[in-house]
Amino acid sequence: MRNSAMPNTPSITNNEDFSLCRACGGECCRTRPGIEAPARFLAAANPAEELARLLASGLWVLDRHYGVPYDPGKGETGDPDRIILYPRPATRRERAEGTLLVVPGAGECVLLGDEGCTLPFAERPRACQALEPASDFACTAAWTRFDAAREWRHHQDTVEGALALLDSRQ
Repeated sequence: MRNSAMPNTPSITNNEDFSLCRACGGECCRTRPGIEAPARFLAAANPAEELARLLASGLWVLDRHYGVPYDPGKGETGDPDRIILYPRPATRRERAEGTLLVVPGAGECVLLGDEGCTLPFAERPRACQALEPASDFACTAAWTRFDAAREWRHHQDTVEGALALLDSRQ
């Protein structure tokens, strides 16, 4: 479902390693929920409505990235004053507080269950899918916060539209 429906998002092969994650205790999921790519929402008939639906569930929040990541080697320039908002699963604390925006400090992802992530691999946020387990627990990801900010900076209208929809329902 996910990879065939996600425009401009390369497929990620399921790289789960339950034995490594179990031994580590899911440190990534306990401290920093993964960010979702815009493609998940752009695949919907109404991207802003889909984002608003997830935010209204209390399971998702909008995180902030300060500045625009750039690569001078590619002729890109940054913008240190720009704030880019992008969605990710909420932490347990954020859900308890009922906030739409991130609460500072690390916290456990609301989607983390006793046996790991409660979502099937294909439905997990892009950053979670891109996480590559390592035997020394120094896991890496092929898709990072910087990649998320680069992609989401072109879709802030979707974020603004979702927030406007949520405001209109209050």
